[in-house]
Amino acid sequence: MILTRYLFKEFIQPFFFSTFIFALIIQAGHLFDRLEVFMRNKVTIPVIVLYLLSMLPLWIIQALPICTLIAGVITVGNLSRSGELFCLRASGVSARVVMRPLFGAALFLTCLTFVLGDSLMPRATAYGRTLYRTYVDKIGNQKPVWDDIIVLAKNRRRISAKRLDVEKGEMTVVTVEEYGDHLNLRQALTAQKAEWHKDHGWTFYDGVVRLFSKEGDEIVEEESFVSAQITMEERPEDLVPTLIQPEELSAQDLKRYIEKIKGLGLPALKERVQYHLKFAFPFTHLLVLAIGLPIAFKTTPSGGGHGQKSFGRMRSLAFSLLIGFFYLMLVTAGQALGESRKVEPWVGVWMANILFLVVGLFLLRRVE
Repeated sequence: MILTRYLFKEFIQPFFFSTFIFALIIQAGHLFDRLEVFMRNKVTIPVIVLYLLSMLPLWIIQALPICTLIAGVITVGNLSRSGELFCLRASGVSARVVMRPLFGAALFLTCLTFVLGDSLMPRATAYGRTLYRTYVDKIGNQKPVWDDIIVLAKNRRRISAKRLDVEKGEMTVVTVEEYGDHLNLRQALTAQKAEWHKDHGWTFYDGVVRLFSKEGDEIVEEESFVSAQITMEERPEDLVPTLIQPEELSAQDLKRYIEKIKGLGLPALKERVQYHLKFAFPFTHLLVLAIGLPIAFKTTPSGGGHGQKSFGRMRSLAFSLLIGFFYLMLVTAGQALGESRKVEPWVGVWMANILFLVVGLFLLRRVE
């Protein structure tokens, strides 16, 4: 128990410090990125501060696994630098005994991430984005210009555009996907621009129409066009997106939202990916430690490595950051595969966890 309490204390200090640094960097980066927009729309300082604080839970939860990994590796490095790890190993205390409290802390953070990600984060994110839409986009006071819209339309269609100007009746970089009875992709139209005319509806320019096979996974016909009129009932104001994002919903609410989308005859791939991600992502705390800690023990002199202690600590920390960013890359790739129908959404989300679990168990078995 004495060793457990001591390791918890050694873990907590770098964990909170790295969390504070990440929060500071993320907040400052987001502020400077949006500063021109805030000034142009004359947003007051109290609103800006409230917006940044409201969005902080979303950003911190995404960064917490990296903080867990850094804290675990630094804990092992500090034990090695002070000679405590050598004394423990010489006294018959195995590396696995040393790692157990760190995994206990990671398990607690896994549960905390899920609870906060399903309660506090959705509410805070929804409130922050409401502030942004009210004081920056100024919805209700002027006709808005929307960026990166995705709208569920009639006749099993999903319409996305890089930019929608409701006042001018224009869209840029447009995609119109049409799905069949079994949620299979039947047709996809992409165009650089689309214009709305009151008399004859939508006209698309510089695009291509692709017809897909019965299963929806293979292009069977493709035709380019300079301009084409497409029958769509939706007017520009009908394409203003619903103000619902997966990050703003709890798991139960997101599940109901998915059922609603399926009721329109659409596959809800993006929403299904986000639903599974709510359950898969919290386990990141355990999985990154499963790989990071064995590497930390191997790269520190007291753990069996070679060279100077300072070099061992820096090398293990560098490995840890590389592992963390590699995991995030796998998660992003899995999301893309799930949203593009290459694999089932749950497979795309969980494949990074499965890979890290297999590699982590292999490395943990080799720790003496």
